[in-house]
Amino acid sequence: MSVTLISTPAHEDTTISPSVFFRWLATECPNLFRLLRKDFLVNSCNDSGGFLQLVLPTDFTGNVGDSITVYDDYTDSTSTGTVTAIASPATTITTDITWVATFDVTYFNDNTLYPSYYFEGKLTINGIVQSITVIASPDSKGYADLDVSGILRTKTATGKIGVYTSTITAETSKSGKFTFAYRGMYAGADSSTSYTSEGNTWYYVESIRSQEQGCNLYEFVPSDIEEQPFFNMFEEPVYFKGLPFDISFINPLLYESSPSANLIVTRKHYNAVNTLLSTNSEVIDPALLQERLCSLYIDPATIEASASYMTVEIDIA
Repeated sequence: MSVTLISTPAHEDTTISPSVFFRWLATECPNLFRLLRKDFLVNSCNDSGGFLQLVLPTDFTGNVGDSITVYDDYTDSTSTGTVTAIASPATTITTDITWVATFDVTYFNDNTLYPSYYFEGKLTINGIVQSITVIASPDSKGYADLDVSGILRTKTATGKIGVYTSTITAETSKSGKFTFAYRGMYAGADSSTSYTSEGNTWYYVESIRSQEQGCNLYEFVPSDIEEQPFFNMFEEPVYFKGLPFDISFINPLLYESSPSANLIVTRKHYNAVNTLLSTNSEVIDPALLQERLCSLYIDPATIEASASYMTVEIDIA
């Protein structure tokens, strides 16, 4: 029995060589990890008196009478039948599935040997292994999607924890990181069956996207190669003079590119006729801000009375 990870919510940017994968996810969207079950691989299939016979690369560990579902690669469909004979050695089995000349069976699943089969996913969020797991039963071909968004949503809070004292605050109640592991289970399976790690660190942000946009937030993740916008739905957000104001951005793991990387926040204020009134630049240590959604606070006291608009840029250097 094998379980294969078929796809993840990662976004691959193939315009860069080598390509780059983005793993920042919106919590209010489905975040799907697709798995495939294959109990037994098939080397070839034959006509045995009008019925399907299968030749395997390894011994069949089931029994005569087992209900199996075979996958035909030629028609991308499945057929379910019963094992009627097991040869010696047990690498050849015969079924009661009617033979079709175009059969190209590549694998089959044994519904009797592994009854009530399901996939189980486990998350480790911000270093803590979660007691609640995600479960999904595979379809007739052996596929199932594990949606981890429900667990991620429990790790966000309604209110922001950011306070208007620091220039940049990490929004720990709105974002975080996790790892994903999975396994195949069935009725009677050993509960200590080990999980397989997906192998990457993933990030989540409390946010929602349309079905067309998908769940990945790659358009907002800056890198050494490409700059990205602030995490805001408005191209030009409105600043109300005299009121507290902050704007969010995704702050990735910077030390992968440079051990001494800093955030340089540059603000420029202009009046109504586009005259530059002032430039403010501040260097910030990102040590406690990485791998989070962060909020940049702009103190109203620093805005000139004649200011009409401002520009803000955060550089990594």
